[in-house]
Amino acid sequence: MTDEEIISLLHKRDESAVKSLTERFGGLCRTMIDGILADRRDAEECFNSVFMRIWSNIPPAQPNNLTAYIAKIARNEALMLYRSNKSRRLDELVPFEELEGSIPSVENEVEARLTAELINRFLKEQSSIKRSVFVRRYWFADSIPDISKRFGMTESAVVNLLYKLRKKLKTYLEREEC
Repeated sequence: MTDEEIISLLHKRDESAVKSLTERFGGLCRTMIDGILADRRDAEECFNSVFMRIWSNIPPAQPNNLTAYIAKIARNEALMLYRSNKSRRLDELVPFEELEGSIPSVENEVEARLTAELINRFLKEQSSIKRSVFVRRYWFADSIPDISKRFGMTESAVVNLLYKLRKKLKTYLEREEC
């Protein structure tokens, strides 16, 4: 089923849209959620919340890219649950905490959008591999071992690359007066 067909079913409030969504995007959502939340019950609750939010938001939302729209909702739902009850991955430092010293805290939506725009510009200046490693770690919350396997790097090389990228990002943001 195409994105447009699923969105059309959601607009018609056809419950088969939820089944189509979970079949098509369930794996993506589980991967993102499991990368952020440690507790299996929290992850399941979050998974269900993602599809409830999609059901509630479409309509009126009319996403151009359904995959990106759903990924963003899954990530945000998992982060909200993570922050609310500290359901953390137990096997390593959570990636978002790694970024705390590199990205300034934002006070409002305007600052958040400006910071996101600057981070996107910074990432466009990086090589494909650096950009991909950064995104896998800080957007998808992949573990260091998973990233090292995906890119054929040692774990220490991944840790070192991420450390250097965070330092470069911090310098870049400071230079851009963010």
